[in-house]
Amino acid sequence: MKKTIRITKNYDQFDTIKGNRKIDLKYLTKLVKSMAEEYIPVPIIVNSNFEVLDGQHRLEACKVNQLPLYFIISDDMDLESIRSINSVVKKWTLEDYLDSYKQLETKLAGPYTTIAWYKKHYNLNLETSIAILHNKGTMAGSQITEEFKKGRLVIEDLNWAKSFGNFLLKIKPYFSQYNKRAFVHALLHMDTDHRFSRKTFLQRMEVNSMKMRRCTNVIDYFELLEYIYNIGSKPKFQFDRKEQWARAYKPLR
Repeated sequence: MKKTIRITKNYDQFDTIKGNRKIDLKYLTKLVKSMAEEYIPVPIIVNSNFEVLDGQHRLEACKVNQLPLYFIISDDMDLESIRSINSVVKKWTLEDYLDSYKQLETKLAGPYTTIAWYKKHYNLNLETSIAILHNKGTMAGSQITEEFKKGRLVIEDLNWAKSFGNFLLKIKPYFSQYNKRAFVHALLHMDTDHRFSRKTFLQRMEVNSMKMRRCTNVIDYFELLEYIYNIGSKPKFQFDRKEQWARAYKPLR
């Protein structure tokens, strides 16, 4: 069906649609400047309720510059279509997906609302939070990431995730990099070993925190954490390495 392009300066007649991503202020600033220098009218798409399906940044930029806004009314698009179009124009980030699905949750503590709370409460990045909540420590690979983007996030064990998050917060006074992805990944892997004791680790950290240093990768953090854990231990522990870590294995110091 042919759609008619309309023009207006009545910006206030338009509204946002629930589940669309938030305005990116950095991107909007660039767009405002670009439109002020050269305005190329690209129609936004709205539904019959004048909710913006595609083009909310263009709407705001036109409003700032007081430029005529071109728009098309269409009821043929759903939220999935919006995400698909937006990802081509300006790729959706994991944070965009999180906010979108969180808006659509009807339960008080749905999985996306819970993960937003978790990352904020424990001061972790989103990818690390997904790993902890979705698969008890397995870092988010492409399959888990795609499930997250499709709104299929499943929280496996919230109680365990909270206990691990609280464990991280107890490390914070001894190591400021406690929430960095590589550190958390190394600690998660060590925590899965039945010989590992969180209580013992915290005791060793308290006494030997000056030996901690910032590392650039998971392997180096794993070696460092094992070293800290073994200070004063008899016998020394050699925690299991992941298969892909084997080539970087070093004897205990």
